[in-house]
Amino acid sequence: MTTGSGYKSEQQMHFTIKKLGPADFELAKQLFWFFQVDDDVADPLIPSDKYVEALLLKDSFHVLVALQDDLLVGGLTAYELEMYKAEIKEMFLYEIAIKPGYRKKGVAKALIGFLKEIGISKGMKEMYVGTTSDNKPAMKLYRATGGEAEADVLWFVYQLK
Repeated sequence: MTTGSGYKSEQQMHFTIKKLGPADFELAKQLFWFFQVDDDVADPLIPSDKYVEALLLKDSFHVLVALQDDLLVGGLTAYELEMYKAEIKEMFLYEIAIKPGYRKKGVAKALIGFLKEIGISKGMKEMYVGTTSDNKPAMKLYRATGGEAEADVLWFVYQLK
């Protein structure tokens, strides 16, 4: 587990960014629950402790949380993807969410910045994230943290049954 130094947002809010390890499965489960509640999932489901612990053991799976006085205020998940056209990895920011009372206070920017630092430390040259075209707050965040929109990229989702 890696802990970032304390952060102080523009609004004078103090918080800490922490990369979770296998011993932090309870905190990871809190974040996974929050992601689903924030997405209005009717019946949120959380995998078993054993499954979450196994996920957190993977070097290619990242769970970062923002804590204020040990209270979870937000977090993200990301995956390292191995490419085949070159012997490289790229970072895929899978999900990010901040609790409503802590939004627009620099927490999401700090989380993304910490994830970028992880990617850089591993020699990665590219990180990407997807969002819907009507999610203006997400697009503003991604641009503010150095992301560039690719206008001609569409994602298609397959429901596998």
